[in-house]
Amino acid sequence: MLKFEIVSSRTVEGVDNEKKYVAYMLQVRQDSTGSSLFDPDPANVERRYTHFLDLYNGLKKECPALIGSLSFPRKIVVGNFEPNLISTRGAAFQSLLDLIASESRLRDTSAAIAFFQDIELKEARKLIDEGKFDQALSILETSFKLLNKVYTDRSRVVLCALCRIVACAGSSGGALAGPVEKWAQLALRRYQAVSDSDLLLIYVPLLHTCISIWETLGRNKSELVQELNGLRKKGMKVDSVPSLMDAVDDLNMTF
Repeated sequence: MLKFEIVSSRTVEGVDNEKKYVAYMLQVRQDSTGSSLFDPDPANVERRYTHFLDLYNGLKKECPALIGSLSFPRKIVVGNFEPNLISTRGAAFQSLLDLIASESRLRDTSAAIAFFQDIELKEARKLIDEGKFDQALSILETSFKLLNKVYTDRSRVVLCALCRIVACAGSSGGALAGPVEKWAQLALRRYQAVSDSDLLLIYVPLLHTCISIWETLGRNKSELVQELNGLRKKGMKVDSVPSLMDAVDDLNMTF
């Protein structure tokens, strides 16, 4: 059973001319149905008021009937750090999240997908551009953990998150090939039952990246090469394709 919970909040001092703000810790769990057992390995991420506001406004635009009369705390100029206001906002965020947990159509909106992935994705991209692949990998792993609880194993958003982890290793020049091998194997396994033509567009770049990782690790790549040749015989373009990260980004734009 999918469960969202605001478990804490903290005041964050701004850096680089950014004003301080309140960060709310969002915990995402898959609790056992029909029992009191909590998910032993929840995903935890921080979101701020503006993120929840964007989520609410996006859902109102995409699914007004499902949002109904659910209210949302208005933006104010002063008093943002008063304990009572923080508590009231947290309760409102919880009500919104409870509704999203109960309605899959809300979770599948572009507003919800952006809320659950864009903050971590933006940070990871920045770190990759700076060559800090190990830090980016940690953030991408956290993002995948969260998304894999919210969405199904072979959903587009989860497969894209998984491929980003593999792509991060592919961009590292082999430095992260070892730690990411398990993620590459998981991505390949999950693709075994995928038939969506859009998702297959990133399967070929995934195979190329995995072949490169296998070469770096000295693994037998013959099965991967055979799979690639099989796709070539079926008429798929398997040469001169985009990098895995670019392919995922292109697909992500169609959400």
